[in-house]
Amino acid sequence: MGLGTAALWFVDAPDPIAVLRSGVQSDTDAAAAVARKLHPGLEPALVGMAPLTAFAVASEPNRVLVGCYPGITVVCASEPAAVRPSTLEESWTSLLPSTHTFLVASEREHAWGAFAQWDSGTLKRSFSAGPTYIHEDEGLPFPWERPFWSGDHPLQFDGEKFPDPQALPFHPQEFADAASAHWLGVRMIGGARDGDTDPGSVLLCDFAMRDPAAAPPPEPPRPETPEPQRKRGLFRRR
Repeated sequence: MGLGTAALWFVDAPDPIAVLRSGVQSDTDAAAAVARKLHPGLEPALVGMAPLTAFAVASEPNRVLVGCYPGITVVCASEPAAVRPSTLEESWTSLLPSTHTFLVASEREHAWGAFAQWDSGTLKRSFSAGPTYIHEDEGLPFPWERPFWSGDHPLQFDGEKFPDPQALPFHPQEFADAASAHWLGVRMIGGARDGDTDPGSVLLCDFAMRDPAAAPPPEPPRPETPEPQRKRGLFRRR
């Protein structure tokens, strides 16, 4: 499978949907502290602000996106995009103490999607699949999952091809997006629907992690500006 990206949410807010819908801005200092905890010994350099959907940025090495809002912290990176969410290292799931920890992950090339929920550090539910294969299905399904398992969100196939007999009754990325919408009111993959928060409006601090002991890259040489030549007038002294 190709390199996927994941959003790991640490939530204490009683109504995280309302927090994200309000357009609140990320606390840069708090986000930098989280980035340092993720990469001990490295110092975060703020590149700018990036939307929740900046998958390409989050998959770059030594790059991390962190958003810190009242009662909510989100980290976007490639490391938590585990094919089996239940095997995600405790250094990630316990990065911050929280009432709920939510994982939403995807990989576009193979249409892979996954989600998981931990309550006070205990795994309650995890699911991971491609269109025709389930990698993990742990815990009891939540009530919001019922329409997917009932076939209300079928996979769409090319009209010239026969559906794979092992195909799931839903698209795994849409399933993961629905988890994010249910928990947080925002979809990372398929875009906003009625009532959702626009994922482009959820801005995270984009940090490049650097070794503070390493010498800074040399500045490119500045091109020399030639001195302007004096123009000779029409009349000159003999």
